[in-house]
Amino acid sequence: MLPITAFAQSARDTTATGTERPVDPYLTPDINMSGSDAEISGNDAGFYNRANGNNGTDATVTEARALVATRSRALLSAEIAARIADMPKRPGTRFAKGDVLVVFDCSAYRAQRAAVAADLRQANAQYKAQQRLAELRTVGELDVVMAQAAVERAKAQLQLQDVYLNRCKITAPYAGAVVDWHSQPYQTANPGDQLIEIVGSGDLELELIVPSQWLGWLKVGQGISAHIEETDSDIRARVARIGARIDPVSQTVKIYASLGDDAKTLLPGMSGRAVVDGHVSQ
Repeated sequence: MLPITAFAQSARDTTATGTERPVDPYLTPDINMSGSDAEISGNDAGFYNRANGNNGTDATVTEARALVATRSRALLSAEIAARIADMPKRPGTRFAKGDVLVVFDCSAYRAQRAAVAADLRQANAQYKAQQRLAELRTVGELDVVMAQAAVERAKAQLQLQDVYLNRCKITAPYAGAVVDWHSQPYQTANPGDQLIEIVGSGDLELELIVPSQWLGWLKVGQGISAHIEETDSDIRARVARIGARIDPVSQTVKIYASLGDDAKTLLPGMSGRAVVDGHVSQ
């Protein structure tokens, strides 16, 4: 067994002697340590200099992966049992708020509504007749109340049929794009069946998974500089929320950052590297 001093020395950064230093997955992979100085190599130097306001040779900078996510995403399901007549927006197609995404064949529901509407007309006629007979004192008050209740029951049934008819098409709750179809046109859908997955084009934010040790200095409102790889551009964000749970295995926590005007050029799913303002150890 190694002495304690020998074990401690073996666990240190031994870059100076040529031994590979253990890599922290949340530390910048392009940082080489030598003594008390740090050097950021490769194309990342400009990003870190802009993010931290230094020349890249006097500080150790750590980073975290950033994912562009949206708060508007949904997997839409059927609310009625009907055959799918059309799905006009194919996967990858963008849509505006209110555009039709799914259309059902609701001929049976329209026929049921017509029958209920006829029942309502009959109930109204019987109620009026009972009212006239009550004025002539040929029927009792109970007959009038029963006729009125039949009218109200028919009205409720008609409202229910209108609800079914309103569910004969699914419209977009916000602007966005279709991610995938989970059903196909001409299939028969039942209530609860998954139909179409959509994602919104607005309400974008950054999601970062950072070491839980950052909670000692990380605050809501703190600025973030991120480099998005897909667009090869730098953006600014601000910490909006900090996760309420720390992963006990990886000792990490998720944070969320709000975006400004830079979000107009981004799409959900883009990713890159992020540096939190002030996260520089001299």
